[in-house]
Amino acid sequence: MLVESLASLDLNAIDTLVFAGGGNRCWWQAGAISHLLAQHWRLPAQLVGTSAGAAVAAAFLTAGPQAALASCQRLYADRTRMFEWRGLLRGRLHFAHRHIYPAWLASFVDARHFEAFRQSSNQLQVAITRPARWLGLRGSVAIATLAYLADKLLRGPLHPRLPRLLGLRQELRALHECASLDEARALLAAAGAALPFIPSRRIEGRPAFDGGYTDNAPLPVQSAGERARTLVLLTRRYPKLPPLFRIDGRTYWQPSTRIPVGMLDCTARATVLDAWALGERNAREALANGRLRIG
Repeated sequence: MLVESLASLDLNAIDTLVFAGGGNRCWWQAGAISHLLAQHWRLPAQLVGTSAGAAVAAAFLTAGPQAALASCQRLYADRTRMFEWRGLLRGRLHFAHRHIYPAWLASFVDARHFEAFRQSSNQLQVAITRPARWLGLRGSVAIATLAYLADKLLRGPLHPRLPRLLGLRQELRALHECASLDEARALLAAAGAALPFIPSRRIEGRPAFDGGYTDNAPLPVQSAGERARTLVLLTRRYPKLPPLFRIDGRTYWQPSTRIPVGMLDCTARATVLDAWALGERNAREALANGRLRIG
């Protein structure tokens, strides 16, 4: 993997913006892009995302990231635990995420904005994972989880190969092509279905779950020219890599430090505002020192 450090990037040259997954860490993306838009940058025509990154991207095309953040805070406000122990009496552990995540999506992907984003010039490609045929859903999730943990512990590549080698497949589906509001919400919910916290969904009659199990930073098939106009927003901090760098023609931007929030914390203790603030600060600093340029 050849890494090229970049001193500067002209944001107006970007045509594709990729939102990596990462649960609450994706509020870093929301804070960073919100600040750039406030400085008169415009979203690229092509957005790509998975998991909570896809939801944050969708928020920019619907009610806005501030509305999505406020909804997240409301849903977390009275929550003290991420799961209910009482479910163990029936042999099940009930995670709060399976109720909170769909409610959060519904709060900003609503009927009022549905037709607007379908007609928008900005298009969002949402990445989902399909199970390996030979493993089935449960086996695929188990193998994908082990591959994720191994990758995290061993500091593996930005785009792991193991899940695909084991038969998992990542699909990109256009949100604007969804025929109904329910279909759009189901696609976003499937993209964030991190089992066992959030159940898988059926998309076109087949099981689908969190796209991050295959690749947390989903990439469309692109020509060399398209790769050169792509910016990937990472949510995991890679200490050995520079803040802004290029791999295989694409540009990557990562947080200046570990994002200060629990990835799966859905309680009142979740420091989502800190994650947003870090994104805002990183964007402000990058503009001030010329690392990012608008025009």
